[in-house]
Amino acid sequence: MTTTTTKQAGPRALWSWSLYDFANSAFTTIVITFIFSIYFADVLVCSAEWAGCLSAEEEAGLSLTERLSDTRGQALWGYSTTFIALTIAVLAPFFGAVADLGGRRKPWIFAFSMICIVATTALFFMRPDPMLIIPAVLLIAVANAGFEMGIVFNNAMLPDLVSKDRVGRWSGWAWGLGYFGGLISLVLCLILVLGAEGEAQLNATLLTNLIVAGWFFVFMLPMLFFTPDRAGKGLPIGQAISQGLRTVRKTGATILRQPNMRRFLIARMVFTDGSVTLFAMGATYAAIRHGMDLTQIILFGILLNVTAGIGAFAFGYFDDRFGAKRVIVISLIGLILLGLPGLTAPYWLPDTAATWAFIGFGAALGIFVGPVQAAGRSFMARIAPAKQRTEYFGFLALSGKATTFLGPFAVATVTIMTNNMDIGMMPILVFWLVGLLLMLGVRDEVAED
Repeated sequence: MTTTTTKQAGPRALWSWSLYDFANSAFTTIVITFIFSIYFADVLVCSAEWAGCLSAEEEAGLSLTERLSDTRGQALWGYSTTFIALTIAVLAPFFGAVADLGGRRKPWIFAFSMICIVATTALFFMRPDPMLIIPAVLLIAVANAGFEMGIVFNNAMLPDLVSKDRVGRWSGWAWGLGYFGGLISLVLCLILVLGAEGEAQLNATLLTNLIVAGWFFVFMLPMLFFTPDRAGKGLPIGQAISQGLRTVRKTGATILRQPNMRRFLIARMVFTDGSVTLFAMGATYAAIRHGMDLTQIILFGILLNVTAGIGAFAFGYFDDRFGAKRVIVISLIGLILLGLPGLTAPYWLPDTAATWAFIGFGAALGIFVGPVQAAGRSFMARIAPAKQRTEYFGFLALSGKATTFLGPFAVATVTIMTNNMDIGMMPILVFWLVGLLLMLGVRDEVAED
């Protein structure tokens, strides 16, 4: 593989880099969000008597809303993924520091991607057996760690591939490709799963893990072969690891002394909590408050992927012309202005119209979800020092993971206190509003290389 790097990489190299987002999105969409997570909560966990899940006969007569109230499997999944996210958040800056000291980034991307791919492949064997619940949790932990760490190193490659006046569009285009990759892989897997019944459906559900692993492997290959890596060998791996912890402590202290970087990372932490909570709680809200069935929820999720992808693509040019900060600010304003009427629609519209309003505002809201995430990457790409980019992207990952439990906790607490789901979802808007106010004080900067 090529070891030179350039500020003006060619179209093949850049689209190959972008395909990494297309490749890894199948994992989050199918394993973490839609298919395996549901299988884990509703089938694998419920194979154990201690889970106390409803029997098939008891569940058959219940609506989706009633079934969602039986949350023991979902709780175990939520607790395990929260612990995993916090662990990744702590490790990301350290591994970033090691990679910066060690030189090239593609070997790290390949290694962490293969960890995710191998662990995802092993999920194929997690049949409904109480003895496999803990192995499944561990495999998800390993796969998720590999997925998240691969992203840190891939993100850090972007500033070495394009000039700073094109970072925004390529970050947005890659993020948009990621949404469409998740969408296409999800549709393929849903056709496979929903077209089967009984034991065949169980086998099809588990088979989706092999599809995800194969999808990830095949579509990451262009990046490995055609995207140039950073030049220079750096320190031997042993020395890089030994110095990594000391380096990350020093960088953390440096970031704390940089008001603009500190404010940006805190703002991103806050508004990311709002976006994560929207996707984590949105399905439950749609089912209970609007009576949407599982098929409708899945179709709504597909629609959100489409609009988010379009938004990420479209705002890429805006990012390069006006700056990542403006994209984030405009996106947060859009999220707030669309989120408020979407959540309050039942109070000013009849039930059926309120559901359609919720779907419409939700789809429009998706247009701003993609840009706010892509612009966070391009902002860091412009501001991070050249010699510490991977480490700084590790701290970006930390800001996106460290407090993601706060949003669902806030929604659950407010819902219980008010006994009102609409009011309970309002903390999402508060997170976006606070993040917006913090971003208004952030300056667009360019780091000195």
